[in-house]
Amino acid sequence: MEIQYLCRNNNCSYPGDTQCEIRFKEESIMDDNNLATVFCPFCKTEMMPSYFNDIISDQPGKIKGTTV
Repeated sequence: MEIQYLCRNNNCSYPGDTQCEIRFKEESIMDDNNLATVFCPFCKTEMMPSYFNDIISDQPGKIKGTTV
């Protein structure tokens, strides 16, 4: 299973038309006790897991990004 993270900085320098998105396989960023904190490679803002964005966002959009 993958976890998708989105940059939540409205002034991010990401060159795409949408938010910066990064996907990770669960096992690559978590173990039994810890979950990694993910930062945007463009603006260094802490990224938010997309399931939180789905809950609080009232305007979902097309999102492009990188799979790691």
